Amino acid sequence: MANNEENKDHEPGNGPGQGAGHGGGHDKPISIFVNEKPVVLEDKKQTGLSIKQAAIAQKVPIQLDFVLSIERGGGKTELIGDDQKITVHDGDRFLAIPNDDNS
Repeated sequence: MANNEENKDHEPGNGPGQGAGHGGGHDKPISIFVNEKPVVLEDKKQTGLSIKQAAIAQKVPIQLDFVLSIERGGGKTELIGDDQKITVHDGDRFLAIPNDDNS
């Protein structure tokens, strides 16, 4: 019977990298839009670069050197740097446009 008790401590899915619900809310995908295309993120904590990488992986036609901004409503946008940490929410809308800097 010792084997049954041992197995209770080693349930599948609790190994490293499984993310077994310890963070509370990290397991629910977040749906955002990049250039009006839907993009699903696994975590609400992102950077500008990670958002662009996810968008590219999900076939949004942008490039990593594009400038990313978030739409704030009322026609306002806010630039998001590649290494800038942000918290995304369902329905957030981002715009990724080519960088005009030709220098």
